[in-house]
Amino acid sequence: MEKKKNKGIIVLIVVLILCIVGLVFYILVDKDIIKLNNTTVANEQVEKNNTDDDNEEKDTGVKLDIENENIKYLFNNAHRPSIGPEAQIYRDGGYKVSEMSGEDKILLLYGQWKNYVKESSIEIDNNYNSMYYVNEADLKSIYERTFGPDTYSHVNSITDSYRCYTYTYDDENKRFFYVGTNGCGGTTVFSVHEKIISATKYNDRIEIVSAAFYINGMDNQMYKDYNQTTSLGEYTYYNNNYTDEERNNLEDQYIDDNKDNLEQYTYTYTLNDDGFYYLTSVERTKA
Repeated sequence: MEKKKNKGIIVLIVVLILCIVGLVFYILVDKDIIKLNNTTVANEQVEKNNTDDDNEEKDTGVKLDIENENIKYLFNNAHRPSIGPEAQIYRDGGYKVSEMSGEDKILLLYGQWKNYVKESSIEIDNNYNSMYYVNEADLKSIYERTFGPDTYSHVNSITDSYRCYTYTYDDENKRFFYVGTNGCGGTTVFSVHEKIISATKYNDRIEIVSAAFYINGMDNQMYKDYNQTTSLGEYTYYNNNYTDEERNNLEDQYIDDNKDNLEQYTYTYTLNDDGFYYLTSVERTKA
């Protein structure tokens, strides 16, 4: 009888432990896990008003870890590669995905689909030329991973003057291709340094906020704006004693120390019915 009693106590203890573990797991899942490629991020609670009306309910947000790789992934994917600061964001103040053409959206995603471009050769007038192509299926997958399911809209060509190419659609092979050299480009002494300063998950969206400043290597000055109308002083990080990493860290520190006096941009990803977040807009929210 004593052994049975001891076994009963042990079973009860195990059940209690499992219940406690289950409760803790439920709380963590409910509070901490965001469906961003199934990765957990560190966070803390914050609040933001929905409106200026004090009678309206407040949207309680979750502060996300800005060093989280998923947050960096979302942030980087909202930028179109360019020579110098991207005009659509820094000159024009941002963009709304709903107002972009299908081709513009595809070009925005070049940083992702360039890794899917394959090279082969093709004979033209008895000469072999390089041909580059990307399968439409890969392009569609990347597109809908960024903008949402069933959003892909077929285009017949993709032209990017920055990289000097025009991909033409090959209906037979269901791919986009172009023949020639592997793009072109250039250099510039004008650049932007941008850093994430906060990331917050609200009930229906994630907002990633950055701060930025501009660098003109010609006059060795830092500027507050794309048009270089407001100088922030001399750029002092060209010293050859600095490595690229050290220079980047110094620029990051400058933003951390001066973010309230710099332009700020908000990158918004909206929650979809499938539980994932998709890019909807970039907006300059502080000039």
